[in-house]
Amino acid sequence: MSIPLWRENHYDLTGRVALVAGAWGVLGQAVSAALLGSGARVIALSGHSQPDDEQRLRAQVGDASARLTTLDADARDEAAVSGAVAEVARQAGRLDALVNLIGGYEAGRPVAELEAATFERMLELNLRPTFLLSKYAAREMARQQWGRIVNISSRAAHSGRRNAAAYAIAKMGVITLTEAQAEETRDANITVNAVLPSIIDTPTNRRAMPKAAFDRWPRPEQIARVIAFLLSDDAALISGASIPVYGLA
Repeated sequence: MSIPLWRENHYDLTGRVALVAGAWGVLGQAVSAALLGSGARVIALSGHSQPDDEQRLRAQVGDASARLTTLDADARDEAAVSGAVAEVARQAGRLDALVNLIGGYEAGRPVAELEAATFERMLELNLRPTFLLSKYAAREMARQQWGRIVNISSRAAHSGRRNAAAYAIAKMGVITLTEAQAEETRDANITVNAVLPSIIDTPTNRRAMPKAAFDRWPRPEQIARVIAFLLSDDAALISGASIPVYGLA
């Protein structure tokens, strides 16, 4: 009998409390499943409830769904983020891991034609939530002198920026934030790293690029296993890293 992909990693996160922000996207569901499969308690954070996605995830992970709880909060709003992190600490007694998956993509115009509203929207979607969640999560982690933060940047931060400057700048900001906070939290036994996917193999991306070589794109569950590793004790020596997960693209 084949083993479900969400059970295929061997990183022991038993007893760890993980906040997964952006949990109802395709990657968010894969990450939540991988962490539950590793023994973690997962708090799935989203700006609004997605009962169908939650039901699908619970069905996928079976008995492990007993360790899944949900929390609604607008991660762009500082008061909401502060309250959400405090609620996690109240419910679980601790916060061990944060995975920042919230983001969005908009491109198609060169800088000379780029509207300021688009530029600001890319920062608002891709950088502000990561900053706010990392800010308040680090405070909780510092109190217990242990923590793991993983941010999602993009290959576009380093390449492929043509007509996508706003998105690329926001994702480069995520890398800079990662490097800065890694230095700030080193003495508190907190690691902060970023994962840089290329085009992820999702139904939406397949529809947008129907002639692409899908088998060369990284799959969500593959990226999720990299994130599970970074949250584990096995990755204790890694902090401030930007890890490419490009697949074969």
